[in-house]
Amino acid sequence: MARKYPTTEDNLCTNLEGHPLHICSLNAAGRTEEIRKRTDQPRFACFNCGARANEEKSLCNPTPLAGEAET
Repeated sequence: MARKYPTTEDNLCTNLEGHPLHICSLNAAGRTEEIRKRTDQPRFACFNCGARANEEKSLCNPTPLAGEAET
C-alpha cells in the first residue's frame, strides 16, 4: 500500500501559508518536475514525511540534514 503523505489537516506544518508548495503537496498533485527542481541538492529533511529538499520553505516541518547545520 502506498504511503499517504500528510495534509494540512493531519500534520504539524510550521508554514500553512506555504503548504501548497511543500514537497508533500506537490507530490499529492503529481507535480514531479517541480519536486525535482526543489530536491536536486537536498539540505533539509521533513520531520513529518521524511521528504528531503534544497530549502526549508519546501517542507512542513524541516530540519537540516547532518552536516548542513548553520554555524
